[in-house]
Amino acid sequence: MTAAQAAGEEAPPGVCSVKVVLVGDGGCGKTSLLTVFADGAFPESYTPTVFERHLISLQVKGKPVHLHIWDTAGQDDYDRLRPLFYPDASVLLLCFDVTSPNSFDNVSARGQEMARSVGAVAYLECSARLHDNVHAVFQEAAKVALSSRSRNFWRQITQGFCVVT
Repeated sequence: MTAAQAAGEEAPPGVCSVKVVLVGDGGCGKTSLLTVFADGAFPESYTPTVFERHLISLQVKGKPVHLHIWDTAGQDDYDRLRPLFYPDASVLLLCFDVTSPNSFDNVSARGQEMARSVGAVAYLECSARLHDNVHAVFQEAAKVALSSRSRNFWRQITQGFCVVT
């Protein structure tokens, strides 16, 4: 199943599809990051996400790309369900809040080890609140997913990952 099929939408001919999965602690900013990217506005209130999908089109190196972005729940109650969204992912964005020592520690303890074990290919920092570097995160995710290195990596271990904070 392709990322487009997984999101329930077929990409038009000639348009690449990339499945991006956002993971991280609850309240670390995954939904804010996605909302700023998709809508250009920072959400002023916090509403916990269970699981949501968004389709966003963009241009990468002059070519159209459909990003199927899956926003996952960060709460511990969803630890067993979250991995169900990883198959067929082109990129996994591991998010944490740089102002929260607990969020950072969770990524440091688990995320950096995971990033090393899967061969993460990028690390970026951004601020959804300040709209700083948000588009660069998703542009980089799309580039990683579409690069020949990523495709070869995909063939070897079935998934490519990009760590983003």
